[in-house]
Amino acid sequence: MTDVLIGASFEIGVAQAAISTLAMMLAIGIAFLVKPSAATLYWTFAFTLAMVASCGVMAGELSGNEDLRRLWLGALMGAPALLWSGFRALWGLRAHLWTGPALAIAAATLLFVVGDSGWYPIAYRTVFLAASVFALLFFSDWARAAERRADRLMLPLAILSAAFIALGVGTFVTGLVMPPSGGDDFTLLRIIASIGMVVYVACALVAVVGLATRDGGLARTAATTTAWQWFERTAADRLRRAQPSAEPWSIVYLRLDDDADIRQTAGSTALSTLSARFEEEVRAVFPAECDIGSPAAGTVVVLVPRSDTAVRDLLRTILERVPSLDVHTSLPIRPTASAGWAPASVFGYELETLVDTAREAAALAAEKGGDRWERVGARVVERLISSSVGR
Repeated sequence: MTDVLIGASFEIGVAQAAISTLAMMLAIGIAFLVKPSAATLYWTFAFTLAMVASCGVMAGELSGNEDLRRLWLGALMGAPALLWSGFRALWGLRAHLWTGPALAIAAATLLFVVGDSGWYPIAYRTVFLAASVFALLFFSDWARAAERRADRLMLPLAILSAAFIALGVGTFVTGLVMPPSGGDDFTLLRIIASIGMVVYVACALVAVVGLATRDGGLARTAATTTAWQWFERTAADRLRRAQPSAEPWSIVYLRLDDDADIRQTAGSTALSTLSARFEEEVRAVFPAECDIGSPAAGTVVVLVPRSDTAVRDLLRTILERVPSLDVHTSLPIRPTASAGWAPASVFGYELETLVDTAREAAALAAEKGGDRWERVGARVVERLISSSVGR
């Protein structure tokens, strides 16, 4: 039985090394080089550590050097922490990058020091439990925000993280309550843990590559375009139906200030995260009967079926909330927004006209220093006429 388990362990180790190598190559070639950021860099570190450690474990297996195998087996436990740091950076949270190297060094040292003593099984269960803690931290961060829970790319990794936690706690508690009766028990545990690590790395790879290509590539552009077209159709139809009764409708055009500076200093990932939070905050402030769309990152357009007084109050509220979006002060620039307001009672019920004039009013507000709103007036109309003549 022992020979069978050892053979299975070796084959799984080969698979783990192969998948880790593929993950590192894809993380560098598709994620980091296509969309360089702190998040993709930390993910590259994680997959590189997983590849090097897996190959080190295999080298120890082939050479019969148990000290070498245990050393790299411990180092492998730092990979989940580095993955967690990458996702923290993606979400605009403090990354705590030091945790991955610290856990890798501590786990490698512990497994190397205990050696062949009777403490090795409990030492291994301890470092495996420590690695699963970072799966718990990832799951906790993922579950706290609705937009993260709605992201299907991260769902498989979240499910595997929950399983990782259960396995880590279960093996540790089982080792304390029911000590293993022989070598087969511990070898089986190592096989289960290795299989779990292979699947975990695979799910992490799907999430990492998917997020990098979606947020920086054609898929995101297509999805954004489709959503905006749906908003245009819905908003235009509602305005046409509201025109006969001359109901008080308005278009509010909101845009983040200094988005180019934020992208340059903090990276496109930080700007993408801030834009998502901005849109979420707009949806939280404006009433449910409003139609809300986003033509581009950092820009939100709202069709508001409310009186002028109500629109003013909503504009003041949303502009006051924007600076608090950077709750962890991870951005080098205090976020603010500018808004343009085009009431249908003055400019008619044609959606394109209202959006164009509100956009120009928002640009005027930004030129005046930002963190303010501007209602469409004579100056905005003059700017639009001048730009049309210039073209």
